[in-house]
Amino acid sequence: MENEVNKNQLPLKVLVNSCRVLLGLTFMFSGIAKAIDPVGTQIKLSDYLYAFGMGGMMLDSTLLILACLLAGFEILLGAYLTVGVFSRGSSFLVLLIMSVLTPFTLYLAIKNPVEDCGCFGDAVILTNWQTFGKNVFLLVLSLIVFIKRSLIVPFMKEKRYWAITVIVTLVAIRFMTGNISGLPVLDFRPYKVGTDLRGEVLGSPKNPAMTDFSLMDGQMNDVTADILSNPGYTFLLVSPHLEDAGENGLDLIDDLFDYCSYWGYEMIGVTSSGSETVRQWTENAGAELRFLFCDEIPLQTMVRSNPGLVLLKDGVIVNKWSYSRIPSDEILRAPLEEIPVGCMPAPNPMRTPWAVALLFILPLLMVVLIDKLNGLIQ
Repeated sequence: MENEVNKNQLPLKVLVNSCRVLLGLTFMFSGIAKAIDPVGTQIKLSDYLYAFGMGGMMLDSTLLILACLLAGFEILLGAYLTVGVFSRGSSFLVLLIMSVLTPFTLYLAIKNPVEDCGCFGDAVILTNWQTFGKNVFLLVLSLIVFIKRSLIVPFMKEKRYWAITVIVTLVAIRFMTGNISGLPVLDFRPYKVGTDLRGEVLGSPKNPAMTDFSLMDGQMNDVTADILSNPGYTFLLVSPHLEDAGENGLDLIDDLFDYCSYWGYEMIGVTSSGSETVRQWTENAGAELRFLFCDEIPLQTMVRSNPGLVLLKDGVIVNKWSYSRIPSDEILRAPLEEIPVGCMPAPNPMRTPWAVALLFILPLLMVVLIDKLNGLIQ
């Protein structure tokens, strides 16, 4: 009789566990997409605050910490669901989150205070109505999983649940710190390396995602065509807010300016800050850069660093660096044509969506495999 009951429950058990794995992978994907670009998530959080009349209430550094915590929490919760550990708490938290987010995204869809919810970072852009539909679907899944959580089949023994928490947390922290100190390991934005700005910005029709990109001189003359049509190399020192720019790399910026002066390359600062801020910054930096002005949004989109460095050649983005990784004198020992700095980076198999996915999935599989092997040995 007991076997017959278990057999009758098998379809329901398959349904419940399929739902929780799908939920888990979705949460992990959402968290990883945010972790790829924590600064982008910080900017999105700031957009929400301004949309609801609370702009300026939090420092950028506080928002960045919140962005990292949000990404890490989603990844960890998704890992719990995927592996089937802490089923009671994780199923409740997911149901609670979706119960809050679903009506909230309905409000976003109706009022449209922000155009993109940012739930999947820049990896997948959804309209607010698409986001609401997605959340309704996930809410249904979370209800099924929570109500029938007793049917969840964990992939490992309870005494080793802690390993999931430790490993996922360490991987997430290392991954996010690398994407903050450097640049995002994957670039889903319009201004990625290899983009022909001359074609996208000056061409007809313009790329809709780049319509707000224009470079103005101190007299507010549009010099975008002049800069992008330069057939040689041009370094752009990009700083959306020069007053908040990091100062750790000032010596490297000064050295790079001297390098450009020696070899005849153009190096230009680009910011949305005012002329007085530019004057003060150049005095501190010691590099007599010519500065152009641009709206902050395309500058924030172009490079997730303040300041950041972009190298153009023939209007094409050849490379980008965060301020902590600006090329040093040891690297800049010859003309750009003769050193790797002046060439577009070769494809890196570790900088692909599959590699990022495996970075988080493989540790989970290893923990589960070790647990199974220990079970066989015992």
